Amino acid sequence: MAELVTLEAGNARCIICPDVGGSIAAWTIDGQNMLRDADDVTIASAEPLAMASFPLVPYSNRIDRGRFNWRGEDIRVEPNFPPEPHAIHGVGWKNPWQLSEISPTRCVLSLSHGADNHWPWSFAATQEIELSGHELKMTLQAVNMSAEPAPLAFGHHPYFEQSGAYLAFGAGQVFLSGGDMLPSDPTTPSGIFDFSKGERVAGRHIDHCYAGWDGVARIVWENRPFGLVITSSMESAVVYIPDGEDYFCFEPVPHINNALNRPPDGAAMPVTEPGGTYRSTIVMTAGAADTI
Repeated sequence: MAELVTLEAGNARCIICPDVGGSIAAWTIDGQNMLRDADDVTIASAEPLAMASFPLVPYSNRIDRGRFNWRGEDIRVEPNFPPEPHAIHGVGWKNPWQLSEISPTRCVLSLSHGADNHWPWSFAATQEIELSGHELKMTLQAVNMSAEPAPLAFGHHPYFEQSGAYLAFGAGQVFLSGGDMLPSDPTTPSGIFDFSKGERVAGRHIDHCYAGWDGVARIVWENRPFGLVITSSMESAVVYIPDGEDYFCFEPVPHINNALNRPPDGAAMPVTEPGGTYRSTIVMTAGAADTI
C-alpha cells in the first residue's frame, strides 16, 4: 500500500499520496467530497488518473506525437500514454515524489528530474499543499536546473464529482480539440462551450482548453451544502467532461494544449532561464452553496 499523508483542519481532511505521482487522493469537509475520492482499491492500483488530483509538470496536456522544435533543434520526447501517439501531462504524474516537510495542516512534496527521453531538461519541483479551514491551497514551483533557457510550467489536474454539478467561469477563447485530441484554432466560447453564466455539467462531452480565463471558477452541486470557488494565478484551463463517467475536470493550467507546436494565439508555453523558477498557485475555497 502506498504511503498516505493526512492533513486535518477542523472538519476538513486532505489525503495525499506522494508515491503515486505526488497526487491528492481526497479532500472532504464534514464528509462531503470536494474532489473525487480515491478509495483504498484505487490507491492500491497506484494509478494517478484515478486519484483526486495530480501534478502537471513540466507541461500540461498533450505534445503532438511528442515532437516540437526548440530554438532550431528538433526535440522528441517519449509518448507516455499508449495507445495515444502523444506525450501527455509531463513527467511528474509518472514518478513518486518525496515528502520533504510535514505538519498537521501542511506538507511539501519534492521531485528532481534529470534530463532523459521523457524531458530533455533537468528541473526540481515542489508542491506545497496547505489546508486551512475550508481552503485548500497549492503552491507549485519548478526550478530550471539545466544550463539553457527551457520550457517549464506547472499546473494541476483536479477531478470533481459530476452528479448534480454546475460549473461557472469566464474565458476569452476556447480551443476545440479534434479527433487527434489536439486543439484547433481559437474561437469565442458559445453554446455548450460557454460556462460564463453557470451551466449544468452532465450531458456535455468536452475536452477543450480555454485561454484568457479570468482566474475564477465556481462549482456547486444540487442538494449538497458546500460549493467551491477556485482561483489561480494561471490564465488557462482545461475542461474535461467525458461521456458516461461520474466525474469531470476543471484544470487550471499555465498554457494551452500543444503550445510548443502552436503560434502565439493563446497562452504560450512559459520559458524559464537557467536557475530560474516558474511559480503558480491554485486555491480552492469551500462555502455554502447558496453563496457561491
